[in-house]
Amino acid sequence: MEPAGKTLLHLLCAIGCILIGGAFTLPAERTVEYADPSGETWREEGKLRVSVAAAREMWELALRREGWRCEQVIPLETVSVRHLEVWRKGEDTLLLGLWSVAPGVSGYQWGIMKREP
Repeated sequence: MEPAGKTLLHLLCAIGCILIGGAFTLPAERTVEYADPSGETWREEGKLRVSVAAAREMWELALRREGWRCEQVIPLETVSVRHLEVWRKGEDTLLLGLWSVAPGVSGYQWGIMKREP
């Protein structure tokens, strides 16, 4: 299987395991287009009126302030600068997807997985 195929497979597996939990202060400048507190899918999806680079900085600041640490950045597509970030705090893993929607507009999605005991 090609590396891109493996990355997509890992992403799909992760999406299937997303659970809610772990509070943190989200970037205020976001527009929420979808929210699901069920824990069965992404917790939230939306847009930010900034570039992907600026969006990444905003999320990084918000997450680091709450004690999260970035463990991995997985590039998924170069044209839209789509990537998946894996953040950890204690027993929780936060997945954050970021991508370019248009010049100066970024899409995002996030969810938290709890580790099995």
